[in-house]
Amino acid sequence: MGVSVKVLEANHGDCILVSQDSDSGSVNILIDGGTSTTFKYGARHRYKGALCQVLDVLKSKGQKIDLAVLTHIDDDHIDGLIKAFEAPGYLSELVESIWFNSSRLITQHFQVPEIPENNILLTDDSPQTSVRQGKELETLISDIGCNRAPLIMAGQVHTVGPFKMTILSPGRAQLERLLHKWPYEVEPGLTTAHGNDYHLSLEDIWTQDEFESDPSVYNGSSIAFCLEVENTKMLFLGDAHDQVVVENLRKLGFTETNKLNVEIVKISHHGSQFNTSSNFLSLIQASRYVISTNGSRHGLPNKRTIARIIKETDGQICFNYDNVIEQLLLEDETEKYASRLEVLGEEIQF
Repeated sequence: MGVSVKVLEANHGDCILVSQDSDSGSVNILIDGGTSTTFKYGARHRYKGALCQVLDVLKSKGQKIDLAVLTHIDDDHIDGLIKAFEAPGYLSELVESIWFNSSRLITQHFQVPEIPENNILLTDDSPQTSVRQGKELETLISDIGCNRAPLIMAGQVHTVGPFKMTILSPGRAQLERLLHKWPYEVEPGLTTAHGNDYHLSLEDIWTQDEFESDPSVYNGSSIAFCLEVENTKMLFLGDAHDQVVVENLRKLGFTETNKLNVEIVKISHHGSQFNTSSNFLSLIQASRYVISTNGSRHGLPNKRTIARIIKETDGQICFNYDNVIEQLLLEDETEKYASRLEVLGEEIQF
């Protein structure tokens, strides 16, 4: 009984399963799928990754994925889901409904010609890319009878079983910026810092901290939402732009003196300093600030983000890989601040 959140080991990506169990049954929401190896890895994909393993558990229990959320097009969020759709017996049989702001949905919404180059293709062994992966994903979704949600935008409220989901991102402007041919892969240098900043002290960061916003059009299109179930609230921010989330939290009436109280915040863009501002942190009160990455790409998480969370909040900063914590604090900072950092267990239960 109760609610559980599993932040799966998804390499440098996101893959999260939120479940609610009750006497009437179970409801499961899968948020992103991490990299392709989150599903299967190794020679000829013989080894099961974290996503494949949790889907096997759901299958053994006779459960479904009631909703799959593909937050945006970056490969570290959707490639694992694509592989799970390609594999017989997995998502094509398990998914009841899906959120995905595809190029086709976006062009239809804005009443402009479709951009076929942006359609996601499924193959048996395609190389990893952000956009083009033979059969179109949207064709498969239609063929399997999966319920397809309309365009997901800020201001909407959706209900999935016992879950209430209030959309905070993207806005109309962010989606409109996707009305062009998408690249095969987003240039990481445009959206993240080069190298890491772990040599900086927390005091140095606090003394000279100025927020600069993520310029990535693709991160800006990310679906982010507040999820409520059984009197528990959580924020799942994908790679959303900070200013879009802040704007929509304020529209909902949250301020520095009327904070949104949540149990979990899945921090945007793997802890990038360009996606979490002190302004955002001032609007929420959370028990856990969760960062999903193994630290292998683009210097993430940035220590500047960790510094902001430590300064502005009293919640725990949680990671799904233990090796990330070891690098973040200087030796003289460990005694005072190490207790604020922790590794997530197999799941968080409420």
